[in-house]
Amino acid sequence: MNDVLRRPTPPPGMPVPFVGRDAEVEALAGVVAGGARTLVLHGPPGVGKSALAAALVERIGAEPGPVHWLSLDDHADAETTLLRLLAEHGAPRRPILEAAMLTDKSDPQREFDRRLWRECERHIRNSVIVLDGVGLYGEAMLGALTDGAGLVIVTTQFPGLWLNRPAHVHDVLPLRTGDAAVLVQDVAQVTGTDSQVLRRLASAARGLPVWLRVAGAVLARMGDTPPDEVSTPDDLFTLAWNRLDSGVQDALLRLAVRERNTTTFTARTVAGLLAPAGDPPDLPHLLSSLEAYELLRTVRDGVLALPSPVAAAALRHVTKGGPRHLRAEVTRELVNAASDHAWDTVRLLDGRASQPSRFDRGAPGARMTPDELAAHVDEFIMLVDRGRPLPLLVDALATLLAVRGDAHRLVALHRRSGGGARMALAQLLRDVGAPQQHDIRLFDGEFPRRIVLSSAEARYCIGDLAGTLNTLDRGLSEDGFAPAAWFSLVRGAVLCDQGRPLEAEVALRESAEEHRRAGCLRGRGWALFHYARVCLLLNRPQQADHLLGQALQAMRTVGDERGRNWIATERIRLHLLRRDGAAATLGAQEALAAHQRAEDIRGMGWTCQYLGLAHALQGRLAEARVAMRSATRHFKACADLLGATWTRHRLALLSEIHSARRQLLLCCEEFDGVGCSLGQAWSLVEIVLRSERSSLTRYDVPLARAEELFEGLNDQAGLAWVRTLRALHEGPPTYQRRVAPRQHLPTNIAGREQLQADLTEFWRAAVHSDTPVIPLHARDTMASPDSDGPKPLLKYLASTAGLSATPGCHVRLTLLDDSPSAHAPTRILLRVIPEEDHPWSAPADEEPWLTSVAVPLTPLSVEPPSALLRPSRHADQGAEFDITPHRSGTHVIRFTALERTGTVLQQVETELEIPDSGRPAGLAAPHATSLWER
Repeated sequence: MNDVLRRPTPPPGMPVPFVGRDAEVEALAGVVAGGARTLVLHGPPGVGKSALAAALVERIGAEPGPVHWLSLDDHADAETTLLRLLAEHGAPRRPILEAAMLTDKSDPQREFDRRLWRECERHIRNSVIVLDGVGLYGEAMLGALTDGAGLVIVTTQFPGLWLNRPAHVHDVLPLRTGDAAVLVQDVAQVTGTDSQVLRRLASAARGLPVWLRVAGAVLARMGDTPPDEVSTPDDLFTLAWNRLDSGVQDALLRLAVRERNTTTFTARTVAGLLAPAGDPPDLPHLLSSLEAYELLRTVRDGVLALPSPVAAAALRHVTKGGPRHLRAEVTRELVNAASDHAWDTVRLLDGRASQPSRFDRGAPGARMTPDELAAHVDEFIMLVDRGRPLPLLVDALATLLAVRGDAHRLVALHRRSGGGARMALAQLLRDVGAPQQHDIRLFDGEFPRRIVLSSAEARYCIGDLAGTLNTLDRGLSEDGFAPAAWFSLVRGAVLCDQGRPLEAEVALRESAEEHRRAGCLRGRGWALFHYARVCLLLNRPQQADHLLGQALQAMRTVGDERGRNWIATERIRLHLLRRDGAAATLGAQEALAAHQRAEDIRGMGWTCQYLGLAHALQGRLAEARVAMRSATRHFKACADLLGATWTRHRLALLSEIHSARRQLLLCCEEFDGVGCSLGQAWSLVEIVLRSERSSLTRYDVPLARAEELFEGLNDQAGLAWVRTLRALHEGPPTYQRRVAPRQHLPTNIAGREQLQADLTEFWRAAVHSDTPVIPLHARDTMASPDSDGPKPLLKYLASTAGLSATPGCHVRLTLLDDSPSAHAPTRILLRVIPEEDHPWSAPADEEPWLTSVAVPLTPLSVEPPSALLRPSRHADQGAEFDITPHRSGTHVIRFTALERTGTVLQQVETELEIPDSGRPAGLAAPHATSLWER
């Protein structure tokens, strides 16, 4: 009879209970409760040190703090491990970034180590850290952690690590025969097994849980009694090995010979190792076969581990070429797979050209998402060292880490590669408010255009608009990695800040389209974000809202948290434009918290400035000044002169007149220095407003300069305010002739009614007061005759070659609904508009009938599939379609215009962006939105 079993066999499919260590767990929990802060679990490979550590962590619960579990190997270095722990503890990023860029110290390595240890002492505190599988270099890790962490648990097979450290050492011994037999029975999940067989298998496993599990798995699948000659762990492995097919055996060998084979990995690793073998591997079969015999363990969802004793036993089955030859081949394939995956994924982030790949990108799941790549980044970083720099892999991983703001892993990658991530470090330093001066020697080996683009972005971050444009102009003549779309993006952002929105619109639309063609989702998201800023400046709130939604969808897809935060900041301006102070205040508070978490000082500065405007809109001037002063401190910390000057300008408007004049004079000089014409013009206007009305001669020059600047910017609103001030200073005789409410304003400018109301209110106040005030919101929008409505949201992609598009006749698509969204119908109106000399420009009864056919090229539904229309300028002569997208993202629709005879006149494809807004579309908008016109 089975006289060794002490509890029932678990049902099939249930996890195997923890066996034989209950007393040890309780004893170790008591040691921890007694104040031990370093616990070393020592024992031979396969004895169950990791399982004991996991059981102990579960037993002591969350009282010592959150748990950080790092699976290491014999060669894990202290520097990379400590940087990873700092990242997991949310340590500030700027100190470690600045330490990584040290170049002016006599011993930079020693200085970096000193700063790294200081950061560990400050920020790795009150947590449970499990260093699983510490090797010979683990003492340095312990020295940096034992002073701050609540509890450090180390598993190791090297006894000398704790000799110089105060630590509780626990020897983890093999299981006793009875407990070992119970574990075999639990894994086998079969009944009626003779106790002598169980004891024999337990003896063969030497009481080591890793082999006891293999023994149980073999017992469950043999169907008969194991041979008597099974007496060693190698015999148990051979029993399992002989039951694997050749493909599974090959996969196990490749996993066993990879460098650092005891660290965790994923199914992507297995696919990368087997890709050269020909047909795509059957991963579910491979992994399930290895797990069935307990040769592979699932650590957590999607994360696997190969026990080191299994790897060692497998290596004894390598025949052709030996382990060294296979190890070189496997390392090469892992590096190639990692480089292929990383490069292909990072194309979404920067639009880099595609590289030849062994993977079928059309296969489901072939391309990693940025989130998936981030989950593998620790595994990929370990492939890099100074002896194998791997520039393609390093460049791709560095780009990903910079976008995600993972500064500590980026520094680890930079140092492991011998300085291969300098460009990404410079980018991340800018993002956390520390723009660095670009020393060309620092970027040796980089493409010239990448250096120019990085330098331009650094100048933009410090508010040097004129300097940014000059830098971009120098880079256009260079060839290299950085695509022109990024140059157009930065140029458009600068033009918007200068107050040249129509030029910015051209650059940003071009950038968005180029990024779309290149497959750069992040670049397109940033282009749409800045395009939305242009729309806010041109008083197009509806289009700005839609563009911000598209940009947010792109940022979510690529995991750009900083981009999402800046979109939240820009939505404050949208609320301000709609005069919703409460929503603006709430949005600013949420955005400010997000920027604080991301350590984005520049984002905090602009958010505080908009928060001040929100308070001022609601009449809370004291709170507005407090917010503005906070913005000033943030801008000073990140050296953003443009932000600081705008804040000083707006703060001056909330101050006493005499002190405000001095501040505005300083603002005027600073705006001129950074190249912001809009800010300079408004500072001149406010200086004139604060002068005495009788001193027109004295202030005619600044007023004329302001008028010149507004004319150069084509800002009709600014010109209207200049004319109003000139009339105000000319005195009472001209009041009735040139009062502001009667001055001419173009009819085709956005926000004309609001501007007229502001001018009227200002003039009434001027008649009865010596201190009339121009509203704070007046400088937040511009009025241009060309900004008479929303610009296209649907983009023209291609007109079919060879079709007879009649000259002098335009196709116009109009979105009739406010915010298109997935799974909700969106109405689109198609019109054919002839010019005056076109044959179709005829009386209504002579206009021909056309048939318009809509064919979706992406997952969406169109109703009706075709409709009749007549060429006309009137909307009621067009054809209306209901478009229902079945997912968010980019959708393409092909429209074909046919005569009644069936002759194709024109065929075009259009693109519609559907943001993932999470709310239904708003139907029946009061005004149609122009989508596209050709």
